[in-house]
Amino acid sequence: MRTSYEEVKCLRKLLAEVETDEDSNLDNEDIRPEDILEENFSDHESFSAHDTEEDGDSGNEEVNNSEWFSSKDGVEWRKTKFRQNIRTRCHNIVSSLPGTKGTAKYATSPVKSWELFLHDNMIQLIVECTNIFIEKSALSFSFEKDARKTVPLEIRAL
Repeated sequence: MRTSYEEVKCLRKLLAEVETDEDSNLDNEDIRPEDILEENFSDHESFSAHDTEEDGDSGNEEVNNSEWFSSKDGVEWRKTKFRQNIRTRCHNIVSSLPGTKGTAKYATSPVKSWELFLHDNMIQLIVECTNIFIEKSALSFSFEKDARKTVPLEIRAL
């Protein structure tokens, strides 16, 4: 005796054969996109109804409070592992390992990492703008040594 799933599968196969025979006879007839969408939608409904019958067994697996560890700050851990035979969703698949990329991969010290962000021309621009500011505020200082111009080496100092 066949199960209902096998019967449905057999009927779908027969229906597909009949539809292909009818399609060859109806080549001249116009088919609207709405008709195709309605057919696909009805197929989806029948598949969904069947899937819920199969998945009904896993619904009986309820998790009690006794299967969880809980900490003082409210974090909960499950005592048993989750099912391992479940497909990993596409957004959870790691395609590349985390870490530095490109030229940052070869930076071996903090200074080299810092130089990746601030190039020599940027440091020179910082020095020029800082010296302009120092010249404007030099009049308020009583000693000349308090308003010395800066150099790129001083800007690079960590």
